[in-house]
Amino acid sequence: MPTRPPKVSPARGLSPRAVSDLLSHARASNADLRPDTEPLGVALPRVTREAEARDEEGLAARLLSVWSDTVRAHVEAGTHEVSLSGGVDSAALCAMAARHAPGKVRAWTMDVHFADAVERSNARRMAQVTGAELVDVLIPDAVLPDLFEHAVLANQTVILNARAVASYVFYLEARRQGAGPVLLSGAGADEVLQGTPGALASAKARVDEDRALAARVLTAVDNLRTPFRAGSRDHEVPPGAARGAVDNSGSALDGAPHGDQESKPSAGHVPSGSGGCDQTVGRREDSTPVDNLRTVSEHRNSDHVSHGPPVDNLGTVLASLPAPWELSQEEALPSEELRYAQWVLTELILPPELRGARAHGLTVRTPYLDEGFARVALALPESVLLRDGFGKWLFRHAVRSLVPDEVRLARKTPRYGHTALSSPVRSRWLELYRAWLSPSRLDSLQVINTRGVLGLMERYFRLPPGDAQAGPMDRLLMRLMSLAMLQAHTKVPP
Repeated sequence: MPTRPPKVSPARGLSPRAVSDLLSHARASNADLRPDTEPLGVALPRVTREAEARDEEGLAARLLSVWSDTVRAHVEAGTHEVSLSGGVDSAALCAMAARHAPGKVRAWTMDVHFADAVERSNARRMAQVTGAELVDVLIPDAVLPDLFEHAVLANQTVILNARAVASYVFYLEARRQGAGPVLLSGAGADEVLQGTPGALASAKARVDEDRALAARVLTAVDNLRTPFRAGSRDHEVPPGAARGAVDNSGSALDGAPHGDQESKPSAGHVPSGSGGCDQTVGRREDSTPVDNLRTVSEHRNSDHVSHGPPVDNLGTVLASLPAPWELSQEEALPSEELRYAQWVLTELILPPELRGARAHGLTVRTPYLDEGFARVALALPESVLLRDGFGKWLFRHAVRSLVPDEVRLARKTPRYGHTALSSPVRSRWLELYRAWLSPSRLDSLQVINTRGVLGLMERYFRLPPGDAQAGPMDRLLMRLMSLAMLQAHTKVPP
């Protein structure tokens, strides 16, 4: 699956402070990792959830009405194409688009080895129900490591699992097959409708895992507070710095042409790698908890914690640090839910959806994050969203006339899986890791303990795919590889 060499505008080298803070989750946002990074167009409304539900049926009717108006506006603007994963969010989006444009909707779905089989079946079911034309985009496993570098440069930030690479390839192939120029995506529904019960607690656990591992591979400097020596060119954009308002494709609302322009990653040969993708993993409570890569914990009520709190290489207790979405920033949103939602959208969800698609000349719009719908969704009482183990309960109830029960009531499958170890082309992924996590690549980042990374990598390569230690280690190695790629495509200051 060949692709044009990506293009990126030149920039100064990555700030050592930014690299260290990213790995330690000591930045309020990684979205401005590079000084020339184009901002993402997401701004959640400053609302808080109501305390009690007065009339659930009335709330459901209002939610459906706002959803109908939101999607109709996109359809009337000429967008009849939908990214359809088969989850309830994309299913409801496809169904509503088909209601407003019967016989005109084309749905695009992804065939990759870690795609959930139930959701793929549900995507086919929704195409039949709505009369949408379904286009199945095949993504061979082998192309994922080969296009990892392209995806990193297109996303303009670090990648931590193969799903982001698959998204890049999905939009590449969809564009080649005639998609666009605008597609609708269900991204953002979980964040405004509390789609994943326990997401905040799980995210905090992953942050603790990441920090404990990062402390092992960062050089012996105070990575969280002490400034680097003069000349390190710490050119970060301050958190919360004012930026122009943009829509969900990145288009400046003041007329500046940000959103629909092509932003392609930079040229260069992609080292041949070893292929792989993340696998579907069980719920965290179903797996054996382990401490920070030393021993298996004895108690199931300690989720990946050691007998003592993790510390950095100066002895700072990492567990006492706030979560990245709680770090001080200007104009902070009024609740932790909103701050977390803003963080996860800008760090993980939207770069592949918006920037990755734009690299291929596609604009992706996210109706769930449109101001009108997000304001209503974020004001709904929690009691109508989380029920009987389901997230987004009221929305699932509201779309019952649009989405068959087997689709709207399907439980969400978490997929924070491994990448290299579980891949059908594992050897290609491991080759890619070795190529990009070499001493010279790591030394260019200035704050990495090269011997520590190489030792960790060799240990990781020996793990079985289902080992509980593999997930955190894989996230760290993929972040490091992403940073090395970004550094290789920027101009290091003289």
